[in-house]
Amino acid sequence: MRFNFNVVGPASFELWIAPDDMRRTPRVRVVIDRMQEAVIEAWVHYPQLKEFGWHAHGICGFKLNGESCPGLDQAGRYDIFDADTNILLYRHTGDAAHRQARVLALDYTVQQDNAARDMLFPEFAMAYFGIHDIHFDLLRCIIDIKYSNSLFLQGSLLLKRYEDVIQSGEYVKTILIIDPYVELAKRILWLRRMAEIGKDPAQSWRIDHLRGPCAFAAGLDLGSVSALRKGFDRIDLETYGWLENPLTRDLSCGFPGEPMKPGHWTLAIDALSRFHVIGHQHFWGAYTAMLADVLKLEGPAVPERRVPEPVLQLAETLSRVKNTIGLVEMDINLSDKVYTIIESQWEKA
Repeated sequence: MRFNFNVVGPASFELWIAPDDMRRTPRVRVVIDRMQEAVIEAWVHYPQLKEFGWHAHGICGFKLNGESCPGLDQAGRYDIFDADTNILLYRHTGDAAHRQARVLALDYTVQQDNAARDMLFPEFAMAYFGIHDIHFDLLRCIIDIKYSNSLFLQGSLLLKRYEDVIQSGEYVKTILIIDPYVELAKRILWLRRMAEIGKDPAQSWRIDHLRGPCAFAAGLDLGSVSALRKGFDRIDLETYGWLENPLTRDLSCGFPGEPMKPGHWTLAIDALSRFHVIGHQHFWGAYTAMLADVLKLEGPAVPERRVPEPVLQLAETLSRVKNTIGLVEMDINLSDKVYTIIESQWEKA
């Protein structure tokens, strides 16, 4: 899916949507003051989109205003979504005060539920979580949004694939780095949970893209270092790629499945040098303080969410399994460098 949205007045818009199925006529869903809802099918012809090969017949545009969408011009708040994917395209919140900034929080972790995300969410007019699940073309459109200066994006992405639109969008980039063995442990435990879910025929589709990694994790004996060594001796390439150095991968790779090489670490360091706020799990207070300073946030400090004890125990066990080192080596080097810098700066402060 692709889209383009032009604001031509306080409550007047011109937009087009090119859906994944180019034969389909797109629709938008407009929610007015959280009470009234209208679903509107496209009627404006964009012949150039047919010429580009993005739409079969070109009828994929809208002119939204008080006439085509009654009540839009008098609403205090309205949200405009793509009706078929439920992707937020525009939000107007009246007199609500929002942070005038565009923030990209790169979160490479498997469970992206840190308290910083919850702290930032209410500060922005538009927010997108779990951006790793958004298709490449659609995510580029979202990152390239020009009509909102209050935008928060959070999740995992391959930075180099979107570098041009991120740079032109003048995003404040932030990242919180966690212990690589903790992340490895979280990923293995997450895969084991997904493997259990996949046993249900009604939900097996959820792990279709992860059957190999799920089977590998489910077959590990987590209570024995020697058994883990034997398990990781038999790791397959698909699972290895999914577990391998996720921090370095997000910072340095240009396409999914790109083989990791030593040079990726240098690319990751270079990418990290262009971030505005870099934090480390072991200095949570420093990270939230830096975020508050850069974004001019007020209010009490946000408490850290503790890493669950089973994750810490597995991380410690994995650190004693020598044949896991290739899965974390580049991330350990990055993590250690960030840790050392923050430690020295925080001590001086």
